[in-house]
Amino acid sequence: MRRVVVTGMAGITSLGDTWAAIDAAMAAGRSGVRRMPEWDAIADLQTRLGAPVVELMAQAIAAFVGLEAQRKGRPPKIGYLLGTRAYRCTRADFAPGSRIGIKADLVFRDDSGLGAFDCTLHHDGRQIAEATLKVYETPDHD
Repeated sequence: MRRVVVTGMAGITSLGDTWAAIDAAMAAGRSGVRRMPEWDAIADLQTRLGAPVVELMAQAIAAFVGLEAQRKGRPPKIGYLLGTRAYRCTRADFAPGSRIGIKADLVFRDDSGLGAFDCTLHHDGRQIAEATLKVYETPDHD
């Protein structure tokens, strides 16, 4: 089994939107996973867990696409998360340092760059979250 390490310099994340904020939060061991109390008013919502779980799934997709490009001898392309569908989660939070398994199965991809992945998260041998993520990969710029 090969390990994939997802890295980056900055972004808009659950830990912050500048490299300094993200770096400080990670150094402090802060988790981006959190309860979303504003969702309590939504009666039919099955979770109160915020979007950071979707972020983990999106990073797994980015790792897959990056490795795929590397195997073809190409640089990685820019990709975008367009949205999610059928999101379900059974946990409100995770302890810092928890081992979370992430699986992303390619369901659909066409020549325009649109794609879909069925994603799951696992903790302690149990599935704890699932969603279908819709993504877009920019065209080649040779």
